[in-house]
Amino acid sequence: MYLSYVGFRVRDLQRSLRFYTEAFGLVPVDPSEPARIDPKVPWAILLRDPRSGQRIELNYYPPTSPYAVPYAPGEELDHVAFRVDNLAETLARLEKLGYHSENMSHYEGPFLTTPNYRMAYVRDPDGIQLELFDAPGDATYRPDKY
Repeated sequence: MYLSYVGFRVRDLQRSLRFYTEAFGLVPVDPSEPARIDPKVPWAILLRDPRSGQRIELNYYPPTSPYAVPYAPGEELDHVAFRVDNLAETLARLEKLGYHSENMSHYEGPFLTTPNYRMAYVRDPDGIQLELFDAPGDATYRPDKY
């Protein structure tokens, strides 16, 4: 398991993207993604520091999204993501410890499943949303990937 990235909730994705790329030299993990951003739909873009490999994810929710709630100080932290070795085993271990995965309304079931990516969310004791994900078949850490 390792800390993969920290997600920030942003009000204007293009503005935040310009800020983090111009002010801090972060680069999109997928260079083609900025051209595909649609402000009418929820969007997340992963940025990487080319020097350290550290990553942040900018998360945008349009006004129609249930996650586009009014801001209060400190709510810009959207979530912290951990890549785990086996999502099902990690969720079972957390359930035994009394922590429960959230059923995110825009996903079917407690976690999103594709052939290469599975994720779920839990909250820490103070309510911070934690994303847990695995990528079956890809066990190597690479700073240019999630």
